[in-house]
Amino acid sequence: MSNPLPVSLSLTHVVFGSITLLFLLMYRRRGTTAQSLPYPPGPRPFPILGNILEMPQSKFAIAYTRLGEKYGPLTWLTIPGQNILVVNSYEAAKELLEKRAVTFADRPRFTMLNEVLGLSDYFAFTGYNNNWRKQRAYLKVPLSAPVVKRDYSALLEVKAQEYLERCFVRPENFLAELNRTVAETTTKLTYGRLEDRRGRDYIQLSYRVVDIFVIALQGYVVDLLPALQYLPSWLPGMRFKRDAATWRKEINDLEEIFFESAKENMLSDEPEARLSYMSKGLEGIHQKYGEGTDVQQRSADEMALARSGLQFFTGK
Repeated sequence: MSNPLPVSLSLTHVVFGSITLLFLLMYRRRGTTAQSLPYPPGPRPFPILGNILEMPQSKFAIAYTRLGEKYGPLTWLTIPGQNILVVNSYEAAKELLEKRAVTFADRPRFTMLNEVLGLSDYFAFTGYNNNWRKQRAYLKVPLSAPVVKRDYSALLEVKAQEYLERCFVRPENFLAELNRTVAETTTKLTYGRLEDRRGRDYIQLSYRVVDIFVIALQGYVVDLLPALQYLPSWLPGMRFKRDAATWRKEINDLEEIFFESAKENMLSDEPEARLSYMSKGLEGIHQKYGEGTDVQQRSADEMALARSGLQFFTGK
């Protein structure tokens, strides 16, 4: 079998070249940071490692409180891939996160999840940008108290009664039955059915997406060294890129299933299907744009709606 690399370029050269490039990028970033305003006080970082040895493994609140006692209300930590500001006073938190929220309030950087896996457009992980505001607008009205009472009170009553009946039969399984009831209620509210016409279980499909989220958030080396995401996926140690490609395709397929089912529900005679979050959201988008007008923007709104539906399962 022929070598995919040129004859004059061995795998060893590629690896060492990649490592050299990585250190150059880190050095450049460090040089740029040094010219800016000084950071709040904190423990002195080690070369390359930063303050990773000072990061607590348990009892986070106690560890960060002790940092505050030593360095003051604001403590600056740096680890490969990101900087961390520990806020240890109510006054500082209110100043930064309320009065100056436009500058300082945002989501943390999830390199594996957002950049490698490509999930930065999901409501639970996106920054405070136009995409976040659009999905929040979709969620705000359907989850308001008057709408929940009007459209979903019958569903909530039925599911509550089913839960009590199950607990009466098997009281020892009250926690498992609670999880089952919540999952069924959430699925019915979001999609109007527990499965599609082909018998695919919405609960299992939705929780598969959540499982991928959880795995991607557990921490990868690329979260510490974001520059690794630009290296080829065939290099040793780049399995996270290959995993991300597999998961991304799986998520795309699941998004397509949910979206197509929601369009089917719009034509359904079942009240629960027509009143579901996805069906009503699609009806609103179709009324807004009509037929054949601004197809690109309409598709973007439909995708934002589909992704906001998973917010019911992520719970963030």
